[in-house]
Amino acid sequence: MAPGPDRLQQVLTLGGRAPRMVGGLLVAMAAATLAGAAVPGLSQLLVLRVPPADAGGWIELLEAWRLLTWPLVQGGLPGGLLDLLFGGLMLVWLGAQLSFAWSERRFASRVAIISAGAGLLTVLLFSALGLPFAYGGLWPLTMALLVTWGLVFPGQRVSWFGVLDMSGATVAKVVAIGTPLWALAVGPGGPTGRLLAYAPHLFAILVAWLALADGPRRRWYRLKSWWAQRRLASARKRFKVITTERPPPKQWMN
Repeated sequence: MAPGPDRLQQVLTLGGRAPRMVGGLLVAMAAATLAGAAVPGLSQLLVLRVPPADAGGWIELLEAWRLLTWPLVQGGLPGGLLDLLFGGLMLVWLGAQLSFAWSERRFASRVAIISAGAGLLTVLLFSALGLPFAYGGLWPLTMALLVTWGLVFPGQRVSWFGVLDMSGATVAKVVAIGTPLWALAVGPGGPTGRLLAYAPHLFAILVAWLALADGPRRRWYRLKSWWAQRRLASARKRFKVITTERPPPKQWMN
């Protein structure tokens, strides 16, 4: 028997603890992770994948659904369930606040934009390099939403791991700068290989930053204003201002 509307509402909202779009995202992640573990080969149909250049499998690059499904699959068990547990807790917290600031529909569209944009950029990069690649997981999306939250709520305070008190703007900077540093520290291979291994994470953060309409535009205007002031200051050093005003004539008193 199919669940009724009230029962479905309880499932999608995680018992009233999250907005429907956020709860629905977590339910989809749990279903994809469990189904991928139960059905052999299903996870390979959902993850982001670039086949080897000499494998003759370029048709996989046309499987566009992968651009939206790769954050849903969390790898094998039990590691996938642990990622889903801890990453899901962060998504519930971030999704609830971002849905309140925007709307549930806008939050869902932002998740789709980040997933598709980061996935497309990753596929284009590895296709151009002729390197195989496969990835699935929620952490790139989670990191991107954490940066988004910090930029949307720059003045809000949060306790980082219950130890460090930071503002939202500081959290965004820490995640944006710390992700490539983390990649260089723990990634496989040399420095280039380590950054390539974390390409979905880096591209997800980039797309999330670009998706904020006022952020790049405001920074562009700041850059133009700064450049205009530099040119004006440089011009003042090179040229001498000549005035045409003459001193007033001397007046003598008898």
